[in-house]
Amino acid sequence: AAGPMTGFDFEGVRKEFLDDDHTPLMVVNIGRPGPDAWFPRSPRLAYEDVVTTV
Repeated sequence: AAGPMTGFDFEGVRKEFLDDDHTPLMVVNIGRPGPDAWFPRSPRLAYEDVVTTV
């Protein structure tokens, strides 16, 4: 399983792992999900509520 991580220290990651001419965009965690890692998807808005056709 993999997933993007937010809220990390961009500058700290750059200094620790990257050359000076590289900039981190995101960190992705990779590993095996635990047995209780899955949960129902959060509600989404209906297509008609967010799209206007002109």
